[in-house]
Amino acid sequence: MYDPRGLYVDPILTNFSVGWQDQTLYWNRLAPETPVDTPSGRYRVFDRSNRLIYRSRREPGTSANRIQGRKWSEDEFGTKEHSLAAEIYDEERRVLQSQGGLANATFGGDLQIDPERDATDDVMTSLTLEAELKVATTYRDLTQYPSNHVLTLTGGGTGTRWDNYAVATAGDPTTAYSDPVANFKTAFQRIYMDTGRWPNTIFFPFDAAGVVENHPRVIRRFQNFALTDPEAWQALMGLPNDATANLNIFVVDSKYNSADNIDLAENIVSFWGQDVWIGLVDQTPGQKTFTFAKTFSQKYSEAGGAVRPTENYRDEDRKCDIVRTSWSYDLKVVAGVGGFIIKTAVNAVT
Repeated sequence: MYDPRGLYVDPILTNFSVGWQDQTLYWNRLAPETPVDTPSGRYRVFDRSNRLIYRSRREPGTSANRIQGRKWSEDEFGTKEHSLAAEIYDEERRVLQSQGGLANATFGGDLQIDPERDATDDVMTSLTLEAELKVATTYRDLTQYPSNHVLTLTGGGTGTRWDNYAVATAGDPTTAYSDPVANFKTAFQRIYMDTGRWPNTIFFPFDAAGVVENHPRVIRRFQNFALTDPEAWQALMGLPNDATANLNIFVVDSKYNSADNIDLAENIVSFWGQDVWIGLVDQTPGQKTFTFAKTFSQKYSEAGGAVRPTENYRDEDRKCDIVRTSWSYDLKVVAGVGGFIIKTAVNAVT
């Protein structure tokens, strides 16, 4: 029987769960985590109210004109708890600890088998993959952007997808039907015009990375183009000297098994498809940061302010220990003008 008096927030497993990843994930690089003390609340939105010019002339003996404060969002974040648990049965421990069992050096070598840590692995795998899916789905959702922050490329013989290297005039790469350089210029300039800031983040799906580096229009302009070199982007697109000073380029390659059941055949799917994203990401937590999206994570006071505490407790009826990790969060797009999405930039690799 479950005994609530035996519930214990494990600081070692909690710290392990905070820093753990079994593959490179991008949810927190694109929608930075902002710890909050309350389950819901309003948040600052990016606007241009601070660019208003108020009448400042003051006559002797009169009060100074008062200005309006910055805008708060009409929306609010509302964290929802996500929690998963894994069981460690007494029978499993006996097998692991028995002579010749899996804990034996013959099987494990120098690896120390730790059932609690393995259980935390399994729980955190699912929780963070779910967060990755939420972020990828949100970033690829056209309704999150103003219409002029979306560019959808087409396929076919004269299509504009970047893997179409065909040219209208034989031998002239500047007439290629697809033009990633022009597409990126459009994205950079659109964000700058609407925010006054150059974008600082690009994510490429794995399918698109090599396509851009080898595109004839890119090679024509910059024969030694390096996809992850900010200075190369500055030269490629003729941007101002400071436009790419803090540019981060990610080739996003995270995947998940969409079968949703361990007994079904595996179906490994990319989170990111063939879409490319350009935008602003501010990793500084806080209400006044300007970033396309944020992950508001509620702190657990009973766990010393941790946002993903891991607990363990005993279920005597089932003769097992249970490891449980909880995470209460909400993903919000806080500045749609801070992002630009290029849909179906390339054809899917088969």
